[in-house]
Amino acid sequence: MKLGWTEQIQKLIPSVRIPYSNYILIAILILGFILRVYKINSLPLYGDELTIVYDSYSILKTGRDQTGEFLPLTLKMGAGRPAGYVYASIPFVAMFGPSIWGVRGLSVLSGLGIIILMYFLSKKIFSEKVGLTASFLTSISLWDIYLSRAGFEAHFALFLTLFGVVLFLYKKYVPMAILWGLAVFTYPTFKLTIPLMFIALTLFMGIKRLLVEKTFYISIVILLTFAGFAINETFKGRSEERFLRLNVLSDTKVIQSSIQKINEQRNLSSLPNTIKPLIYNKPLMYTRILFENYIENLSPQFLYLRGDRNPRHNPGEWGMLYLVELPLLFTGLYSLTKFQKKNLILLMTWILIVPLATMFLGQTHALRNNLMLPPLILISSYALVNLSSKVRLIFLSFIAIQLVYVLATIYYFAPNKFGSFWSIDAKTASLKAINADKNQQVVLSTKIDNIEYAYPVYAKIDPQLVISQYGKFPKVYNNVIISNEK
Repeated sequence: MKLGWTEQIQKLIPSVRIPYSNYILIAILILGFILRVYKINSLPLYGDELTIVYDSYSILKTGRDQTGEFLPLTLKMGAGRPAGYVYASIPFVAMFGPSIWGVRGLSVLSGLGIIILMYFLSKKIFSEKVGLTASFLTSISLWDIYLSRAGFEAHFALFLTLFGVVLFLYKKYVPMAILWGLAVFTYPTFKLTIPLMFIALTLFMGIKRLLVEKTFYISIVILLTFAGFAINETFKGRSEERFLRLNVLSDTKVIQSSIQKINEQRNLSSLPNTIKPLIYNKPLMYTRILFENYIENLSPQFLYLRGDRNPRHNPGEWGMLYLVELPLLFTGLYSLTKFQKKNLILLMTWILIVPLATMFLGQTHALRNNLMLPPLILISSYALVNLSSKVRLIFLSFIAIQLVYVLATIYYFAPNKFGSFWSIDAKTASLKAINADKNQQVVLSTKIDNIEYAYPVYAKIDPQLVISQYGKFPKVYNNVIISNEK
């Protein structure tokens, strides 16, 4: 019997069955994308975004950052900013120019990548069902939605680090090492957390199993090479400038307060004078301060109630996680203790590693702590999957209620309340200057926060002109003058 042409085509083309889970994952990605990009233009670029996007624009056009340095690994703007986010944003700047999408496009893409990675990570550690649940919870994660909607270097570093973790578990050691090396040159706190994560994952996988893998040795060489570059940047005195300025051990207020408290303790104590210095001293005082900071970064106040209170990192004005995830955390920990002890040790070690880097900075911080998000979501996802369908529905209902409230705040309230945190005055003044009569001289004062960075971005000033005026005032851009006179 002769086949018709449609039957012949069907015979030639093999039938491809797409797993049902792939459709679910695609739907989750679409949801995550919508939540992250809706009204993303409602807030202008703040100071760090302005300098990041213009450095990307300048390197794209000239090969030099806006200070004139050729292809730097550490940027002067941002007080020693690692250059990872700047270079990775160049494709977006090439497409969209020095604009909101030029600097935030990479962060949005990182958010979508994290959703996918959470699926593969959870699937590897637990099961596909937990993987899809973790992917869904990540797509609606308040913490990740906040980070995706601005050009945060820490969010891209989180993507790179999480990608490295997934590759490690899937025994792809060489690309893992490359991604981790890039993460180190994207956000400073990952210089400490990644080596500790490497140790934790090595113990989780088994040292004996890893030592028979040739590519594992290659990955160590790659990581050491990146470490060498990082150490070199540190000795140049550039990459740690911001840390040296912000850490609690160099904070003059903390130092003075500690000295006063030590003196008070020694004066009021009835211990012998020879014993007092052993009990009341700076090392013990600083140890207590660091321990308190460490615990604060793990506190329900930060994670579930109020977040870090920075409207850029937390425009929803709630905790970084859903309130209902707190009982889920305890439920998940209990279940893991009974059935998944090895995975429990890995996830708890992961969580406890993160504040070791952030405790030096004196306050809770959503960016510096963001590596804590994946293990917390993994525990919640494992708990949800192991609940009965009715109880699971109750938890998801509470999540939906809080999500709607927070989204309404992000999209419709925060832009009006927190505009000053996003240099809105600098944008307004820049646009007025751009639209002014070209024959009329316009003077913009640095009393307007970040105006010296905003105007070159919004006006798309030639980088060569910006470089030529670095460190000088007044800055002259045709008919527009930026003055620092008080």
